Amino acid sequence: MENVLFANVQNLYDNGLYECTIPVASLLATVLQNDRNVATLEMEYQTMLYLSSANYKERNYRLACSQLEGVLKQRKTMWRYKSYHLSAIESSYTQFQDAELRYRIAKCYREMGDDQMAISVLQATKSRTPKLNMLMAKLQLHHARYLTKTQKAAAYKDVLRDCPMSLTAIEALIELGIEGSEVHSMVVNASNMSKHIEWLSSWIKAHAQMYGCKHLEAAKTFQQLNETTLLRQNHHLLTNIGKCLYYYGNFIQAELYLETAARNNTYNMNAIGLLAVVYEYNGKKNVEQETLIAPIRTRSTGEFKSPHWFLLAQLAYANSKYERALIYTDRALDIDPRNMEALLLRGKLFGGLGRNEEAIQAFRTAQCLGPYRFEIYKGLLACYIRQKRMKESHNMCALAVRYFSTSPRSYTMFGHTLFHSSNPQVKKSAKKFVEKALQIDEHYAPGIALMAGIFQHEGAAQEAIGLLRKQVTNYPHPKLFAMLAELLSSEKDLDGALHFYMKALRMEPTFRRALDGFDALTKVARSANAATANAATNKPSETSAASCASGSGSGSGSGSGNISVTASTSSSSSSNQNANNVTSSGGQSSGSGMNTSAASTASTATATTAATSGSASATATATTTASGTMATPCGTPNHEWLLDCEEMSNDVLELSSPAVAQEDGDFDTFSDDPFWQDIDVDITN
Repeated sequence: MENVLFANVQNLYDNGLYECTIPVASLLATVLQNDRNVATLEMEYQTMLYLSSANYKERNYRLACSQLEGVLKQRKTMWRYKSYHLSAIESSYTQFQDAELRYRIAKCYREMGDDQMAISVLQATKSRTPKLNMLMAKLQLHHARYLTKTQKAAAYKDVLRDCPMSLTAIEALIELGIEGSEVHSMVVNASNMSKHIEWLSSWIKAHAQMYGCKHLEAAKTFQQLNETTLLRQNHHLLTNIGKCLYYYGNFIQAELYLETAARNNTYNMNAIGLLAVVYEYNGKKNVEQETLIAPIRTRSTGEFKSPHWFLLAQLAYANSKYERALIYTDRALDIDPRNMEALLLRGKLFGGLGRNEEAIQAFRTAQCLGPYRFEIYKGLLACYIRQKRMKESHNMCALAVRYFSTSPRSYTMFGHTLFHSSNPQVKKSAKKFVEKALQIDEHYAPGIALMAGIFQHEGAAQEAIGLLRKQVTNYPHPKLFAMLAELLSSEKDLDGALHFYMKALRMEPTFRRALDGFDALTKVARSANAATANAATNKPSETSAASCASGSGSGSGSGSGNISVTASTSSSSSSNQNANNVTSSGGQSSGSGMNTSAASTASTATATTAATSGSASATATATTTASGTMATPCGTPNHEWLLDCEEMSNDVLELSSPAVAQEDGDFDTFSDDPFWQDIDVDITN
């Protein structure tokens, strides 16, 4: 009977019927334990091999782990007696060799959540295969916090010696801080490495640039591979290009590459997750995001991995469901604690909920894992500003400048912080940082906005207007349009202000700042026009009184009144024509009611300007006040909302939240700290 059962167990296992193997093998094991006369060490060992391996295949990890550990003890006994059956078994079933059995035990411990035991099992293996080295490297990277980066990199290096084309190991080594040249040398000098893979050097170089905070250079290197090799349009390559552009802050271009990567492979969750973030930055919250989530709605949560949960968290965050987004983020991090996007989102969610200490902790964790991400320093700065910890915020800006010396984002962020200082000397140094940012990228919108604010603060309003006009001609943006409109209204150019408010609303019909400015301009212009009409009605009586006193004054007063009315009528007609031209060129996004209102407001505003300069001045002042360009307590124009224009999120999560630097004692200590002056000197030199 024992031989018959054993033959059937072997047959079931060989045919992959693991679920059927378990009960039959369990019965055979019981028979062999109860009848020691017929049981042999070889049959008992092989029966336990089939039973434990079948449980492993069926994901009964806890039971499989216990059985596999017993199998290892039996194997030691057979090895001690030099049983020839052991060699025969392992030659027939390679998965029953010592290294493979230890790999399965480690996997069982990992699935049970005991990563330290998994690492111990792998470290006790004398001859590790590349598969074991890769598993140990991942476990040490995620969970062995007591190890140095060199120790964590050792297992990845062992993988590269045997498998030099392991791109995952290459990327992990570079992310750990190993020099790209050292990694390239290891790959090229491997014994089994082909000498005909020319693109691999550029691939390593691009990753070294990406993890070295040179994101734009990395994007160009990947783009060169896409254009000059047969790898073009590969979804991994397109994802890397989009990722680098996203890291750099060029969200428009990043969206194009990530969309293409997602179309080429609809299951590319890395591209889809990043695309959801980019959609949020670019203001796309409805149709596009529903398209992203549609493929995973049909899946069960049992097959969800960390990127799936992050995608759900990002979409919940985009819809302002912060508590739900936090639950999804926790699930993503439970599966993969190194999910950088989930960590960053968690920090933003805590900040949005007012839990600043937890937000700082989340960003600090992300900083330990990926210091190459600018969003970490930006998020920490926002948290420190909300807590009025100004010294830490300034230190964070200085650190960002040192790490991201080739990015305009770091210089603009530092310039923004300096500009909102109450110390005049510190405020003056902000301009150099913004100039440095615009030297790197002359069309960087937040830098343009901040420079315009500095110009306005210095009293050079026309320079600010010229700078903004040049920017919006090539790169239109609703916030820049609104900012330009406010500057024009402060300079009493009401027609120009109305024109750019209309452009802002055509691009974003629900943009509150432009709507408020437009409504304020309409109301004040109408009230000023009513005052002008009343003045014109009262003019004849004043003229009669003047003619009674002096006959010569009568003709003069009457003529003056006629000229004023004629000028007003002519100007009103011209303004109506201009407003209609603007409306027709902008399409139908604003609606017919908005167009009619714009035309009538334009004629009213122009008539008011022509009739009386005093009324115009009052109109400009009132419009400016209503639309939000009032001076802040430290004398800085209130345009800091634009500095984070790449993020269309809630105001509480923006870089400039709270609105401006308060006048407290912390700002005075900033002038005594010399570190910003050292960076200022470096820029000057």
